[in-house]
Amino acid sequence: MSLRSLKTKSAGALILVLLMLLSACGTSGNSSSSNTGSGSTTKGNLVVGGKLDVESQLLTKMYTLLLQKAGYKVTEKPALGNSNIVFQAISSGSIDIYPEFTATGLNKLQVPTTYDPQKDYLAVKDGFDKNYKLTWLDAAPLNDGYALCTSKETSQKLGITSISDVKAKASQLALTSPSDGVSFVDGLQKVYGLTTKSFKSTQTVDYALGFDAVKSDKAQITVCYGTDATVPQGGFVFLKDDKNGFPAFNPAPVVRNDIAQKYPDIASVLNPLAPKLTTDVSIQLQTQVAQKKSDGASVSRAVTLVATDFLKQQGLL
Repeated sequence: MSLRSLKTKSAGALILVLLMLLSACGTSGNSSSSNTGSGSTTKGNLVVGGKLDVESQLLTKMYTLLLQKAGYKVTEKPALGNSNIVFQAISSGSIDIYPEFTATGLNKLQVPTTYDPQKDYLAVKDGFDKNYKLTWLDAAPLNDGYALCTSKETSQKLGITSISDVKAKASQLALTSPSDGVSFVDGLQKVYGLTTKSFKSTQTVDYALGFDAVKSDKAQITVCYGTDATVPQGGFVFLKDDKNGFPAFNPAPVVRNDIAQKYPDIASVLNPLAPKLTTDVSIQLQTQVAQKKSDGASVSRAVTLVATDFLKQQGLL
């Protein structure tokens, strides 16, 4: 074999190796990296992260899809961790955008609720900007806060459909609550004059066991989460918070200030989603994810399918 032939083969092999290395650089080990459909040119690179629950995964996926449509190259880090982990990630610059909830923001700032969702939103928007250099975009009416639940049967039997109804009969009713819900029930004192001590008895139990207690009539009321899709599926009802006694947990995209300034159109890309997201919509979407999972899809696949279909139905994708 000639020297020239060896050099040619060596050069060809070297080019092949370089191409393979360059290709590998375009992938991420433990995150989902997605390119836009706009060819090789993009507006910029963004990293979108989110929390562990299905609702947050749906929000994270929607932000990702909308930003991709707008021409950004997005690396998605869904189900990154709990609130503290995700906040640390955006504070350190590991992610650029994530969905957060207003009452969680108040808790982070150690600011009490005003019991007015709009005032609470403005408080976290201002506080996060001043203290953490983070921008809150528009919040959705979706409320993933705490709620009181009972069975349909108990609601009809006792004639209770709202928290005001519960207040009038609390001394005759047993309450169960997960540990994280107790302080929020006690917080109803200001608006309803209702606390955990108002009930005949109050027991702290695991979240799912509260529903079991109501089913067996060991309790009549349990603390639940406002967008828990298993509530209507299990024959339970949400009792209307008719005086807004629980603080609102309204989700909004939170963006690092430097990113919001560098890419000012992010707001116009994501804000149109906010009014489309209601509590009922969230429950419906989570139910659809559960159905697709039962049909054999992975959580990630189910979330992607449901989020994509929803955005298309709303004319956003």
